[in-house]
Amino acid sequence: MADHYSNLGVREGAGDDEIKTAYRRLAREFHPDRNPSAEAAERFLSIKESYETLTNPDRRDVYDRFRRSRERVEPQPEPRVREEVKAQVDWSQDRVKTAGYFRDGRNAWERDAQDDLSKEEFLRLRRRVGEMQKLVGKGRWGEASGVAGEIIAAGMNDPAAYAVLGDAARLKGEYLEAAKQFGFAVQFDPGNEIYESMHVAMMEASRRKKPQVARDPGEKNFAAFMVGMVVVAAGICYTAVAKESPLAPNFGPISTWTLGQVGWIVIGGLAMGASLSASDLLDHFDLGGGAAGYRFHPGVVVAVVSVVNFWLALGIYVLVGIAQRSFHLSLTRLIGFVAVGTVGFGLARFGVGIDAVVQTVLWAGSGLYMSSLVGWVVADSLRKI
Repeated sequence: MADHYSNLGVREGAGDDEIKTAYRRLAREFHPDRNPSAEAAERFLSIKESYETLTNPDRRDVYDRFRRSRERVEPQPEPRVREEVKAQVDWSQDRVKTAGYFRDGRNAWERDAQDDLSKEEFLRLRRRVGEMQKLVGKGRWGEASGVAGEIIAAGMNDPAAYAVLGDAARLKGEYLEAAKQFGFAVQFDPGNEIYESMHVAMMEASRRKKPQVARDPGEKNFAAFMVGMVVVAAGICYTAVAKESPLAPNFGPISTWTLGQVGWIVIGGLAMGASLSASDLLDHFDLGGGAAGYRFHPGVVVAVVSVVNFWLALGIYVLVGIAQRSFHLSLTRLIGFVAVGTVGFGLARFGVGIDAVVQTVLWAGSGLYMSSLVGWVVADSLRKI
């Protein structure tokens, strides 16, 4: 990742006026309207990103923390500190030396003083780290983040605890907070490429979510959202007024379904997923993993259950989310829109009869969710081009 300060040619403590002046000077030189070369276009995007980062107080604070943590790698590599800690554990004594492993404010890695801790407390915290990792493995993010907070509050600089808090914030869509936590994880485990890549990904996600540009991005996002909703509404209206013969009148579960109804459920789902993604209401699909990662993306897991029945998948998702005290923000939004859309398509069949309404409400959600998931993935891939 390029250094934003050197990219703009300013000092680390530069004020907003100095940064803006440097940005304007470079923008005049590399703006595509003035310099048509491919290298200039790439350089312009780079300085624009640096300008947006350094003029946003929150993003600049996160970046400065991350930058300082990278600078600490050479003078104080974390593995050396951990070896020192392990070497100082003397089980014949009542105390455990923990220099560098526990913090005192924000200068933990700059202190030379030797701290100590009771062996009981040291072992208890180490057990809590193991418990936290087991909770993460089970997907119980709410409980895991609570344990991580306890570990950090006790002063233990365990990078995995910061990473868990980063993943928990990411699942809530709090990308800037997630970037901060992953930045701390990098600080205390500077050789960990996963933590570093997640920090960069969260910084990028926060930039996309709140772009600092001259024009109002909400106008574009709202337009994309409305296009998708109009398509869904058109499908519901067509389903309400079209007079078609059933596709499979002898197949009980969907004996009243028509070809047009099936087609509009698929089209509506694709439009729904794509519009929610384009309007930044859904995460980037590949952020479904994180530092701890998932064996499978939660959206795909819900899709597997939706093959049987969407409402069953919704019930399981809610129960698991409550039990784990953690919900995937983007997936929750998508499921919510699918549920509303399913009911809308069902009510549109009221003119055909109550059987048509019940059949549509019961089974349309599966097709609507599957196609909306495809729309999400496709639109997300186009957003990255």
